[in-house]
Amino acid sequence: MDLFSAQDIARRRAGSMFTLALCLMAGVVVSIHLLAVLVVCGSLTDSDVHRRVIVWTLPLSLLLLSLGVIVRVYALRMGGSGVAEELGGKRLSPRTADAEEQGLLTLVETLALGFGIPVPEVWLLPTELGINAFAAGSDPASAVIGVTKGALDRLSPEELRGVLLHEFSHILSGDMRLKFRMLVWVQGILFLSLAGRLLVASDSPVGKGFWGLNVSAGRRAMAGKLPGTADGESQSRSLLGVLLLMLGSVTGVFGRFLQGTISRDLEFAADAAAASCLPSGMPVVAALRKIGGLPESSLLVNPTAPESGHLFFAPAAEGLSSLFFPTHPTLGERIRRLQPDWAGDFLSSRINEGGASTLVPEAPPAETPAEPKSAAARAAAAIGAKKREKLRSRELSLASTPQSYPIANLEYLGQCMLPSQLSLGVALKRSLKEEWVQYTQTREGAKQLLLEMMRPSSLAALDLGGASATQLFLLLDLSMPMLRRMSREEYVKLMRQCRREVVRPQEIDLMRYLLLHTSRRRIGITLGVREVAPVVFEELSSVWGECQVLVSSMLWSGSKSATGRTAARVAAWNSLGYEVPPADRDAVTVGQVVLALEVCEQASGALRKRILTACGFAGASQGFLMDREMAVLRMFADTMGCPVPHLGARKMV
Repeated sequence: MDLFSAQDIARRRAGSMFTLALCLMAGVVVSIHLLAVLVVCGSLTDSDVHRRVIVWTLPLSLLLLSLGVIVRVYALRMGGSGVAEELGGKRLSPRTADAEEQGLLTLVETLALGFGIPVPEVWLLPTELGINAFAAGSDPASAVIGVTKGALDRLSPEELRGVLLHEFSHILSGDMRLKFRMLVWVQGILFLSLAGRLLVASDSPVGKGFWGLNVSAGRRAMAGKLPGTADGESQSRSLLGVLLLMLGSVTGVFGRFLQGTISRDLEFAADAAAASCLPSGMPVVAALRKIGGLPESSLLVNPTAPESGHLFFAPAAEGLSSLFFPTHPTLGERIRRLQPDWAGDFLSSRINEGGASTLVPEAPPAETPAEPKSAAARAAAAIGAKKREKLRSRELSLASTPQSYPIANLEYLGQCMLPSQLSLGVALKRSLKEEWVQYTQTREGAKQLLLEMMRPSSLAALDLGGASATQLFLLLDLSMPMLRRMSREEYVKLMRQCRREVVRPQEIDLMRYLLLHTSRRRIGITLGVREVAPVVFEELSSVWGECQVLVSSMLWSGSKSATGRTAARVAAWNSLGYEVPPADRDAVTVGQVVLALEVCEQASGALRKRILTACGFAGASQGFLMDREMAVLRMFADTMGCPVPHLGARKMV
């Protein structure tokens, strides 16, 4: 799958969704008006009644739709974590003592590192016994992965890996952003029915509040304080909820139609991408068959699940609207796409006894858990320990040694969901020193680590002076779940401190400034202080000056000889279609580079790929991209809003 073309497709789908949503909202306004006319006079033929009623139905309808959209925008201001909180999720900590949760976190980390995106936050839905998972967020920088307790307990490690690959496919292709934006429009259309359902649910013994919280406890506490009014308020709330449900049942058809129209085709593509990334598609098939064989299936009990049902791996809610406007294809359709000879049977499942600690093969333990009894066994164990230590030292040495990447591999720039990227994530994480990784597991540690990364190598503590450019970028990816937990005040203070460290030397280092800009963009999007830039530019001529800045910066960063720069400049501009390359700029400041990247963030996916490929050619020396230039190229892509996976150090086939 090509990330750049997939994002362009997702953008076109978003435009279609926006047009369809406006048409459906117009249908909601008309439906409310006609329903009001029927209530007033019992007939739709009296034009005078229409004129009198539309005076208050039109502004009221627009107010309700706008209110629904505004409420949803506010609720989702923190990205995917807002959805996870509504669904009653629990954010997992990297230092959890639970083996299943730790295995899930490790698996998500290694997949994210292999695919070259920031590590998403992981949320567990502890009360949901069905098998399901979701990815939510407006950008890979704010993405979260959610998994139900049923999926964690009942899926094997390979099956859970297949489900997560399905969700990572949505993140990488841009489908996640499309589905996330759909939440806002669906909320506006379904606001009446949602408000009514939540008011009714708040009076049930297991009721859930608007944000997925248990409000029955709060109601009982209030009843203890005001014993004479709780019952009356409860009845009024239920009656109002029923009235809103009746009105919302009419408008709800439009919202369900919007959900089903956009999301069904995306599931087939994500299934195929997940299956192609594994040695076979059987783990994904087995997960779907287990859903069909489980009494709870993939359904959620949370009352807010229908509004976010299109985000999930499998249907999250059932009902009459789900029957006519399903958000997902049937399990049978999805299974037969992957296994045409499927016999139609489902699989029973039971709770795993061994836990999920073996989800990802970690580095072997340095010591054996038990002392061998015989001398031969002790000698064999000692030899094995030495071999493991030697292998570990070799991995660290290779990671710290600057790598070179064949320039021919630029042809694969942006290719994702490849089988080789699964094992690559494990190797990349093992290349990091354990003391570095420990800092990424707490909020204060991640802040300190980021600050140390901004300092020059000669002043850096934590032994970061020997870290390669790729390792520094990996540490930033691993730190993202903790850095996202900062408040806005902490974010502003930390960015100021980091900037002071970066600009302290007389000559500002481009790579460290890009690390700062990347972290500022990622955290800013999550905290809602920065928006994802819309696509504005389709043609190279629109960003020609910015492209020249980026190519020139890579030219001076790559080859050190004038002859090498000339050859790289010709190759870079030839890739853009220029037979006579323009002269490169003699002096390019980091400020100009950052401004150029912010403009290029508004370019289409195809245009971004052309610019990044040209930058790769410009940074190559003697046919190879060195580790530093490769890291800078990947940071260019990340700040443009399209993180790309690692390219192989060997020739890719």
